[in-house]
Order: sequence, then C-alpha cells, then structure tokens
Amino acid sequence: MTKKEVVAFMLNSCGYSEANDLSEVTLLEPAGGEGAFVLECLRRLAKSAERFDFNFEHALTNLMTCELDPHRASALRKGIFSLLAETGVKEPERFAGLVHEGDFLIAKLDSFDIVVGNPPYIRHEQIPEGKKVLYREKFRTFKGRSDIYIAFFENALSLLKKGGKLCYICSDRWMRSSYGKELRKLLSTGFNVPWILNLNAADAFDEKVYGYPSIVMIAPEAKGETAHFEIKQVDELESVAGQLVNGAGVHRQWLPEDGSPWALGSERMELMEEHLVGIESQGFKIGIGVATGLDHVFIGRELKDVVEDEVLLPLVLPQDLVDGKLLWTGNYVINPFENGSSDLLELPKYPRLSKYFNSSVGLLKNRHIAKRRPSHWYRTIDRIYPHIRETPKLLLPDIKKNQKIVFDEGKYYPHHNVYYITGGSINNLKLLGAILMSDFVFKQMKSVSTIMHGGFVRWQSQNLRRIRIPVLLQMPESVKTQLVHAFEKGDVVIINQMLGRYLTDASSPPSITATARLSVAPKRASANPVTTGCRNPQQKRVSQFLEG
Repeated sequence: MTKKEVVAFMLNSCGYSEANDLSEVTLLEPAGGEGAFVLECLRRLAKSAERFDFNFEHALTNLMTCELDPHRASALRKGIFSLLAETGVKEPERFAGLVHEGDFLIAKLDSFDIVVGNPPYIRHEQIPEGKKVLYREKFRTFKGRSDIYIAFFENALSLLKKGGKLCYICSDRWMRSSYGKELRKLLSTGFNVPWILNLNAADAFDEKVYGYPSIVMIAPEAKGETAHFEIKQVDELESVAGQLVNGAGVHRQWLPEDGSPWALGSERMELMEEHLVGIESQGFKIGIGVATGLDHVFIGRELKDVVEDEVLLPLVLPQDLVDGKLLWTGNYVINPFENGSSDLLELPKYPRLSKYFNSSVGLLKNRHIAKRRPSHWYRTIDRIYPHIRETPKLLLPDIKKNQKIVFDEGKYYPHHNVYYITGGSINNLKLLGAILMSDFVFKQMKSVSTIMHGGFVRWQSQNLRRIRIPVLLQMPESVKTQLVHAFEKGDVVIINQMLGRYLTDASSPPSITATARLSVAPKRASANPVTTGCRNPQQKRVSQFLEG
C-alpha cells in the first residue's frame, strides 16, 4: 500500500486538502486496492465540511473509487463504512456506491476534477488475451508489450474536466520504454506535465516493491516546461512541496513531442553542446549479436565433437564478459549459411551437421521462422556474418551494472544478448571504450535506459545511439594516449579524471555541425539562471554534470 506520507503529498499537490472548500470537488481513485487514497480523501472531506460548513453526506457523492477484485471491493467498502460511522454518518451502507466494482478501463464514468492513485502493474504477458484485444481497440497508447497502467493513464486523461489534474504514482519505465512511446507522444503534445518526482531510491510503499516509481502530475492545459525532482527518502517530500510552490532550484525542460524517451533531471544535463556528438557519427557502427531461435541446438561447448569444424564460430556470451575481461567459456555457434552469403548450407555436404540437425528436426521446424519458410527450417533467425568475428570490436552485454567495457581483437562472434561496436583503428576503439566506461557516459545511460532491478542498465543499441561524446579527432594526442592506457588497465578512476579534466578545461572546443545533438527536447528561449553571466556556459554545465 502507498505510504501515508506519499498519499498526503499527492493529495496536497492536487489541492485536495481540508484547508480548501471541497464541497464541489469531484475525485476518482481508479484502483482502490486497500483504500490508501479514498480513505484519506474521506477524512479530508469530513474536516473540510466542518471548516466550511457544508453537507458532508451530500459531498460524498463527489467521490468514487474503482476495484476490479470482488473480495477487495467488499473489504474496501467495509473500511469506508467503518470510517463513515466514526464521522457520525448514520447507516453508512447507503454509500456503497462509493466503490465501483468492475474494470475501470471499460466502466462508464462521469468526468472528474481530480484523478489520483496508484494504477496496477500487470505485465503484458499476464493480461488475458481477450482484454488485450479490447484495450488495443479502445486506447491508442496501448501498443506493443504495454503494461496495464498505460491504459490507466489514457482512460484517466479522458475523464478529466477542464482545469482538472491527474496524479499517479507508477513505474517510470513508460518514460523510456518502446511501449510507452504513444503515451509520451500523447502527453507531450496534448497535455501539460508540470512536474515529475522520481522515487526510485525512496521507499514509497509499505511493502517491498520491485519497481521504479515516480509521481507524475498531468493537466489538460497548454503545455509548458516539466520540472523534475529526485528524492532518496520519503521525509524529503515536504521540501519538494516547497519547491513546487516557489520553484527554487528546480530543473525544468521541454519534453520531446515525437515520443522519444524522456531524459529527465539535472543529472541528465543539457546535452546540446555542439562539441558533443553521437557514436556512429564518428565512423563507428553499433550492432547486436546473433539470435538463433533455439540456442540450445545452435549453441554449445560440445559442438566441436558433433559437427564439422568449418560450420562453427566461437561465440561470446554475456556471462563471458566479467569485470572488463573476456573469459570465454568455450561455446560455439553453428553458422548454417554459406560463408558470407544469405544462402543456406547444403546439408548433404555436411553429414555430421545434417545428422545433428535431424536429431532436433521437430524443434527446429516448430519455430516461427521455420513455419514461415519451411525449406529454411535449419536457419538462425539472424544471418551470420563471419567477418564480424574477425573484426576488432568493443563488447557490451545487454544488461550490466558496472562500467567496464571489453575489447575483442577479432576472435569471437557475439551472442544476441551482447552488443558490439566496430570501426576505426584499434586505438580509436579503445579510446571509445575508455569514454564509454566513464561516469560522464554512465550517467547518460542511466537517463536514457530502463533501469532494471538492482540498478542494472540496459546497454541497448537505441540507448547507445543517444549518448553524446567528444569528437575523438579533436582530442589532444596526450589525452587520447592516457585514456587508451587507462582502458587497457580497466582503470575507471583515471578515465574519469582525464576525461573530466578535458571536458571542463577545454575553454572553446571547435564547433561542429549543429545536427549532432541529443534529442531530449526542442530548445526554448528562456532565461537560464545556471548560465547567465557565465563566460563559458558550456563549460559550467558539463562541470555540474560531472559533479553529479
């Protein structure tokens, strides 16, 4: 259940306080649960009625909560009846209608001044197929592998009155994930998101919750800049409430309108400096390893003894990348293609491979890719390009917590859970590896990536493409040499010192094309207290970012 301090903060932020006349304010809690919000609303409404002398029982009809589960709905009604009885209401069962028992997403409801609460977290795989079809038809934002709370956002927005407010505490994955794109686009173009409060590090719930919650405030009015806050303890909410009022020390930015992931907060910094560019704009290529569609058939350590050597490539798995080192576990992948082409091998020419594949023919033919093209029943999902194995490259497992990057001189082919970067000389690859190991990049990755449980970051290609780094050709040779040496030693401390000094001491880096920018938001003309009066605003912003 949401902690009472968080509930109080959210209700106060919406203006639902006993200090205000609540006699005509309509409020909906779309997922009642144990009643964390609606019970507190009843307490506040009773105090407001006493203070402003209006009919409490009449005003009760302005409140509603929804609960899908019949047992929870019954328990919630009992809790409401008990609280109403304490306030002096006779026959509180008359107000059973305060709880709407049913699916909020398909219920026919009136409009409300306030929608507030904690929408349920139900992963896409756990939503019944029939409901998925229904929700896709009804909600434009419910796309891909959407969690149920995506639909809870859109439905709540459709119920807001003019001048209303929606305030949810919810997982913040939708702000960066692909399934949240349509919701981000809807909010950034049709609504105002005045602020977002990151509670990832705070205990916002009474029980342990394995999620990354944020509180988001949304209003159906002209869009403006979004303020972003981050707290580590629930008792910091009072200070945040003060910042909401006076705006002191608040980082504000415009949200992108194209649905791209939201990079929020002061630690995300304004990565608009024209001397910072993308990785691929400097001649590097970001790729991902091979997806086979049946790893336990195509991949294994024993394959050397089972099939012909010429169809095997040594494969690097995520678990082979340990603290900046490549500790190969001896796995191989079968390459079912003629060398470098899209043509499949002629199995009769490889009797051992043919016998091996036929021993698993049922499993291989049952794959989606094989059903699409039955004659290609023994191909991998992805084509295999043997030259990738022989190419020097940086290797990054999809999910990792530390900042170490592995260099492969050209011995292994990457698995589909391993991303790789190729291009340029070996020294330039190692220089890039050093920069990718820095706090400067790691903070960017945390801002554009979905953060997994335990603080792990997803180093996916779409996230790597949003990272901005210095132009390598413009860096002094002495700096590059020291960074390469530090990379070879895996010394993140030296890398941070060298790169930090370079970024903050370079007084006027040469300008490059203005197209090399991180698409966090379109820049608006406004006063910027951070940079006003600063001889070198870029230098100061980068310094603040590096300092965290």
